[in-house]
Amino acid sequence: MKFEEILTHLGEFGRYQKIQYLLICLIAMPCAYISLQNSFLSASTDHYCRVNDTQTYQETSPFKNFTIPYQVDDQGMIVWSKCERYNVTGLEYTPDGFAARQQKLECDNGWVYDTTTYENTVVQETAKVTVKSVFHFLLIDLVCDKDWQKQLSKSIILVGKLIGSLVLGQASDRFGRKPTFICALVLTLVSGVGTAFSPNYIVFAIGQFLLGFGEVGLFSVGFVIGVELVGPSWRVFTGIVIEVFFAIGYMLLAVVAWAFQTKWRYVQMISALILVPFLPYIWLLPESIRWLVQQRKYGKARKLLQKAAKMNKATLPENLFDEEEETKSKDVDEETQKRSFIDLFKTPTLRIRTLNIFFNWFSNSLVYFGLSFNTDNLGENDYVNFFISGAVEVPAYLSCLILLKFVGRRPILCVYMLIGGLALLASLPFQSDPSLEWLVVTLAMTGKFCIAASYALIYFYAAEIFPTPIRNVGMGGSSMSARIGGIISPYIMLLGEYVWEPLPFIIFGFLSILAGLLALFLPETRNKALPETIEEGETFGKGNVDKSGARNTVNVELDDVSPSNNVMTSMDSKEQLADSF
Repeated sequence: MKFEEILTHLGEFGRYQKIQYLLICLIAMPCAYISLQNSFLSASTDHYCRVNDTQTYQETSPFKNFTIPYQVDDQGMIVWSKCERYNVTGLEYTPDGFAARQQKLECDNGWVYDTTTYENTVVQETAKVTVKSVFHFLLIDLVCDKDWQKQLSKSIILVGKLIGSLVLGQASDRFGRKPTFICALVLTLVSGVGTAFSPNYIVFAIGQFLLGFGEVGLFSVGFVIGVELVGPSWRVFTGIVIEVFFAIGYMLLAVVAWAFQTKWRYVQMISALILVPFLPYIWLLPESIRWLVQQRKYGKARKLLQKAAKMNKATLPENLFDEEEETKSKDVDEETQKRSFIDLFKTPTLRIRTLNIFFNWFSNSLVYFGLSFNTDNLGENDYVNFFISGAVEVPAYLSCLILLKFVGRRPILCVYMLIGGLALLASLPFQSDPSLEWLVVTLAMTGKFCIAASYALIYFYAAEIFPTPIRNVGMGGSSMSARIGGIISPYIMLLGEYVWEPLPFIIFGFLSILAGLLALFLPETRNKALPETIEEGETFGKGNVDKSGARNTVNVELDDVSPSNNVMTSMDSKEQLADSF
């Protein structure tokens, strides 16, 4: 008896499934906190060279005017040098002023930082050691020639997600969902505590990698457990609602960072401590019944099903697995086993569609993380902007959930990407006018709304387009494309500092629009029987595939997606839905 048949007796979303699904949704909140905390840990702040040890940050002062070089830009604003100072030793007065002002030196005595918004981040923590606080160790200022390390710290957690999604995804298929989930939970908790005590940048970077590695397993494996609990008609619902909890964790991070004024070690430590209440999951969280059935561990599956049936007040057949246990059948889809990544590109139509899907995932991830990691560039109050950035995801996911019931995948994806890209481009003319900051934030958050919704949607859409024998490798390749986009997103934002300030938004907007237009060339999948073979995948959407088959929705077809290879959007969600299956 297949698991879908069992659910007809057990119930698709009964009391047992609801309780377990709620437990999984709760873990999404600390996952969001961990995924995005580097937005504050490595936040930038204004700075200039320190000349003497007693110096404090000043917007302007006679001493700053005398010791720090500056220029006047086209708008008449003073731009102070961040990486050079005047030599103030051996001053000699001349008719043209102090001769010392003619000699510029690099910042050889550290920097003075503006602590108005961020009291202490990884970027501005100095190399001086104090004994006043147990949280103050040796770190080097990540500015000027070390600015790339700041961006690397944002990318490296996404590299950890990339590796973790591959390793832990395979582990969850081989060793089980629950043991992989628990290992990821312990690893993330220990890494979070260790990172808070980082004595130098290298240890901090390693900690960020391990946090990304553990968090993606925590979210993606948990996501799979939640989705595998329910029947076909609830699968889209469970896939989207967990993203709402992710958005709540997103907003929680803004509140914590504001409360501690981004004292980064405390913000980091809290990301570990909020995982402590989840340790009882070692006993509370059951193994996935669907996985147990697939692994032919019928005894354990029967026990869990009996418990679930009791909670759901349902009656199960007495001969659930009698036939399977007698035959010990180990039939395997040999065609699927032999398929590889190369099969995605062997036929012309699938090749074009695969590249199209990969580009959509790449663009979504690039823009999503680019906007999420850099809300400090959108206005005066970084904490409010970050909170809003998370808050807009809630209606974005809910709108996606509602629209999927009435509208096809292709028009929703196209419209969301187009509106998101146009909103980002529309903000460019107003970014230089402080009085229109509200308009810039509004347009940027409109873009974020659309990108978040399309990021959740692209996972389901891609799962429907790839034919069954190569659906696993197709989703795995899509996830890797998304990871690459997320990894390079901090460096795209760096172009705004060193090349041209509007350039990141131009890139984000252009890629969103291009991805939206390319989505029009993908086949519509709503209410269609999905391709079961490579040949059907090649002709899918061309009018010669049966549209009346029983398997006519993504909900049923997602059973064929192996969680090990389809590694989350984000959202991951983002990094999220893609990593999850």
